[in-house]
Amino acid sequence: MKQAAYTCVKEGVRDAIIPVYENGNVGEHMGEQLGCDLKGLALSEFKKVTVVYTLGKMPFSKLIFLGMGEREQMNTMRMREAFAAVSSFVLEPASFVAKHAVCEGIDVHQVCALFAESYMLSVYEECKAGKQSKTYADVDILADEDVSKDIQTGLSYSEGINYARDLANTPANIMTPKRLSEEAKELADRYGLECTILNKQDLIDLKAGALLAVNQGSDEDPYMIVVRYQGKGEEDPYTALIGKGLTFDAGGYNLKSDPYGMKYDMCGGADVLGAIAIIAANHFPVNVVAIVPATENLINGHACKPSDVVTSMSGKTIEVVNTDAEGRMILCDAITYAQKHLSNVTRIVDIATLTGACARALGGVYTGVFANDEAFYADFCKALAESDEKGWRLPLAVEYRDTLKSSSADLKNVGKGSAGASVAACFLEEFVEEGIAWIHLDIAGVADDKEKGATGAMVRTMANLCR
Repeated sequence: MKQAAYTCVKEGVRDAIIPVYENGNVGEHMGEQLGCDLKGLALSEFKKVTVVYTLGKMPFSKLIFLGMGEREQMNTMRMREAFAAVSSFVLEPASFVAKHAVCEGIDVHQVCALFAESYMLSVYEECKAGKQSKTYADVDILADEDVSKDIQTGLSYSEGINYARDLANTPANIMTPKRLSEEAKELADRYGLECTILNKQDLIDLKAGALLAVNQGSDEDPYMIVVRYQGKGEEDPYTALIGKGLTFDAGGYNLKSDPYGMKYDMCGGADVLGAIAIIAANHFPVNVVAIVPATENLINGHACKPSDVVTSMSGKTIEVVNTDAEGRMILCDAITYAQKHLSNVTRIVDIATLTGACARALGGVYTGVFANDEAFYADFCKALAESDEKGWRLPLAVEYRDTLKSSSADLKNVGKGSAGASVAACFLEEFVEEGIAWIHLDIAGVADDKEKGATGAMVRTMANLCR
């Protein structure tokens, strides 16, 4: 796919993309030129697209009218959806006329950023779904003000999200833990970030027993990927974004009945790399570190077995009741690493395709959200709303934590009964030290789509949380 090129220009001869609100002015002068009633022809219903050919009466071949619905109902989420709807109709160079989309509360600068981001995200989805075989055309944005910075901001978000999608969509035989670490290094080099790749021997030296236990059944070595962005002083606090990097999950000895699609078990890891790419591209004045524990969860003669007891990096022992509850195992060592081996980490967000229980509870609509700090959660909710993503807070409770008690270790990696998403979150909370603000995001239901592949869920929210 060729990335569309956006520029801020005053006039042009390309096909025109014109947003139309219900009861809005479609453009009488254009109708006169074409000799037809455009107001009656151009559909203004939300996400409806009308293509009108100019038949040589204008210096471009067609007008593409994009229905925006009622102006009073417009918000940034609906605007994203509307802009995405036009992508499959733009097959030749075109110009988006930004002023026609402006409405109460959304100025031309926001319009341009939203269009640049939403259009490119939709182009990616169209190509992934195989709906278009040809290369997409360049698109200009027409505006009466200088919106170059807004366009670049929008593009940086789409690039970060689509980067995360690319990583997760790559087949697991190609996107191995080693390849993921190489991709992270290339990303760091691109933005001038500090990158540390901890190999298997490093993890042995760090006594990362939980991550190493999950890796025992794989011929691929494990890695801990650490990418650091410093936008403030070295002594200022850091936010750690920790993403589960299971490049393939067969379930271990608790073998999955259908492991198809388990290449997406690394979406959390891909998403934190996408988020730090956005943060770096926009030079946000914050300190952020992205951490990805990367491995496969397979079976061989050395694989971890149900009832094994392993010692995590924190020193806590874990009874492995279920080898398919591996995500929390690798995350707990990454959480410990952020707290014990990095300086000034005061906030942690971990994100993972962690539990089928969360997917069953919230479906493909909401991310499950858990938090131990109300102020941090309030910041997260603000970022969530700004990002037009959906999250639902689920409980952490001592009753769930009690189900993790073990007679042979400090805790088990699964509990008994229901509330699996909350029990998994309680497991992770056991490794969060006092004074650390922590949020856990369970994206099991929203990380991928059967037709569109990886979604990049929560990339935008994590970037905005750190802004």
